[in-house]
Amino acid sequence: MAKRKSEEVSSENPTKKPVKETPKVQVSVCIPSSIIGPKNAHNLEQATAIAYQIAKASTIYNVVEIIILDTPDEEELAKQDKKVVEMGGNKGGKKLKFNFSDEDIVQTKVADEVKEPEVPSSGAKDSYLLAGLLQFFITPPYLVKTIFSPVINPNPINKDILKKFKYAYKLPKITTLPFMSNNKVYRDFKEGITIPKETPKVVSKKDKSKKVKAEKKISVTKYVNIGEAEPLELNIKREIPVNSRVTVDLKNKSIVSPLQAYGVMGNKSSFGYYIRFCKKFSSIFTESSVPDGYTSSVYVHSDDYFNSNDKIEDVTKIKVLDSVPKSDATTNVLLVVGNYKDYETSFKRDNLEGVDSVGQMFDGQLAIPDGARTEDALLIALTKVYS
Repeated sequence: MAKRKSEEVSSENPTKKPVKETPKVQVSVCIPSSIIGPKNAHNLEQATAIAYQIAKASTIYNVVEIIILDTPDEEELAKQDKKVVEMGGNKGGKKLKFNFSDEDIVQTKVADEVKEPEVPSSGAKDSYLLAGLLQFFITPPYLVKTIFSPVINPNPINKDILKKFKYAYKLPKITTLPFMSNNKVYRDFKEGITIPKETPKVVSKKDKSKKVKAEKKISVTKYVNIGEAEPLELNIKREIPVNSRVTVDLKNKSIVSPLQAYGVMGNKSSFGYYIRFCKKFSSIFTESSVPDGYTSSVYVHSDDYFNSNDKIEDVTKIKVLDSVPKSDATTNVLLVVGNYKDYETSFKRDNLEGVDSVGQMFDGQLAIPDGARTEDALLIALTKVYS
């Protein structure tokens, strides 16, 4: 007698079950790119150390999203606003072009990139470098060169990005990554990136007796680079896009969610935390990776070594909190960490309608010791959130 469907034995091989669980309080963190600018980091080594501390704190407390707000300093903004380019006219005169668009400014920064990578410079390069370092620290070593290659990340600034990881390579591996101290799930699951199989050969149009590789590159595959001598061939019917970061079930040769493999994951089903880049202040809130938006936004002041925030009237109006309010349901908290003036500068350039000040965007501010650097303030704030 044939077995009923409910009695049929699953053909899947059993895998390790994670012991980590998704916390009810989901925390997103916003930091300004200025934290690795010249005022806070005098060289690449210091900038790397700052990013490393942020990555460690974020993995300890399972931060689901890190938002980087592009915040060039006031001197950089003044240069952008006054920038003038002389162009030759048809009759030998000169035409003037004032005020580049944001896209032009970014492209100019890329073209004028400083050859010496030791000293961080303000502006878009800080943002890309910070994002790259934060991604580096949660990327397995065997995937670094592939993930940061121009093929996968075609942005021109990625051309020399690997050179800027020279200090990051020397730092210890973060011990609180999702697959560590988690019932040894690393034996059954691994991070990988899909790679194209060899392009098939077709008959040459010029010489019918010869076969050459097809001009059209393959865009889907079932092969994954997991750091082994040979790529893993997935046991799937439908192939998936190449250059995709995936979590692989080694026993069943299938793609799974990081949540299934590790018990925790970042927003948009990402391994660790999800990194989001914002050029405008309003984008912090309007482009949220949380489907229903944040349940509360809390300011955490830092990088204020002379208590200048205490003299800003807008800051004094923000309600001071000893802890972040929680509910029985899942809470999505946004921690906005950094110097208030950085956010104020970005806010003024955004020209938001119906909002008079930055302070109106926050439900409160966490009370932490004065004079804390951003990387230290983040760790203190996360401790208060989960206390």
